Amino acid sequence: MANIGKRRRLASLFNRKSGRSIIVAMDHGLFLGPIKGVEDIRGAARRVIEGQPDGIQVSRGVASALVEDLMGKDRPAFVLRVDATNIWRSRPEPKEGYRVPVCTVEDAVRMDAEAVVAFFFVGYETDNQEGENLTTLGMLASECEDWGMPLIIEPLVIEKGAHAVRDPERIRLAVRIACEVGADLLKVDYTGDPKSFEEIVQASTVPILIRGGPKMDRDEDVLKMVEESLRAGACGLVFGRNVWQHPDPVAFLSALRAIVHEGASVPHSLEFLAKREPLQR
Repeated sequence: MANIGKRRRLASLFNRKSGRSIIVAMDHGLFLGPIKGVEDIRGAARRVIEGQPDGIQVSRGVASALVEDLMGKDRPAFVLRVDATNIWRSRPEPKEGYRVPVCTVEDAVRMDAEAVVAFFFVGYETDNQEGENLTTLGMLASECEDWGMPLIIEPLVIEKGAHAVRDPERIRLAVRIACEVGADLLKVDYTGDPKSFEEIVQASTVPILIRGGPKMDRDEDVLKMVEESLRAGACGLVFGRNVWQHPDPVAFLSALRAIVHEGASVPHSLEFLAKREPLQR
């Protein structure tokens, strides 16, 4: 029998009309502390929720702080981050870096999450770390199947001192491994090129959402990345800093919704933003 619970939860992440998804990641404090834009996590999350994303990705502690905002019919779907890493931290600088579980699938069920998300890193300083990461992901996939919980895997290529490595060949490898271990959905770095990203989408057995990565300077570049990735076969996005570090997160989410759910062009979305932000750019 099909896992009805998993299918229902997974469907709740996607817009019914477009079949696509906009999720805002707000779990950065677990890795980097109270960085710009999420110093006041409650205020930042409420601004994001006002922009009507399809989902919001947070840690267990932040979900508890936002419980009232995550209740009701119009709330965004809740994606729970179940692991943590220090590889992007600069002070104190990590040595080889770690990736560790911080909560369980059973915790996610108790908190009424719609999905859980976890990292898969390719490029650790030692092979053992990558192997341990894969081992815990395999166990996590089994637990998710037992509990009817969708598993989002974030397969990332890492290098010392780099925030995002967008090498298509290595991303394709990481994506396929994540599929093979049991992901239901992937959160993947866009390669910057529709052709190479289309090959990554074709190599995947599950839908792909693009990852935002570091904050980009121009709205046009962010929106263009979204438009290109959708054309290459992505089914939506998971953005963090490019949303909540934006001068107007609500307006920017409206622009993203126009492209992702309504098929609007980048120029049309930029016109909308220009009306809302006369001082920007």
